[in-house]
Amino acid sequence: MTVSVNKRIARRAGIGLTAVAAMACSVGLTASTASAVPTGLSVNARNIYMGCVYQITATYDSWFQAWFYDNGLVIAGSPISPSNGQATIQWTPHSAGTHTLSTLQGSAWELKVNVLEPTLTGSATCGASPLGFLGS
Repeated sequence: MTVSVNKRIARRAGIGLTAVAAMACSVGLTASTASAVPTGLSVNARNIYMGCVYQITATYDSWFQAWFYDNGLVIAGSPISPSNGQATIQWTPHSAGTHTLSTLQGSAWELKVNVLEPTLTGSATCGASPLGFLGS
């Protein structure tokens, strides 16, 4: 009689373990995958001039590598791995007009900026006024 009771206990334990394993499998299969979505994109200037260097900063909700583009062309230095949810890249626009800046990390985030022709020569156009040492 004890052999019969032990078989029942073993069978019930096996059924219980199978049910737990099936539940764990279904949770693993139906769990959402990690999203890779940019959540913002900005340039460190209001007036953007051709030939000047700017920083583009993007924010992300994951650590996956991110790509940066200017009018669909990869910006040199891409891809970048975000740190603390952000990635920053140097960008020099080589033509005036509307530029579509974007970042891609699973999905894309775009920002349209207007690049102006330089009005002065040298660093005065690129953000440092002739009296830049006085602060701005």
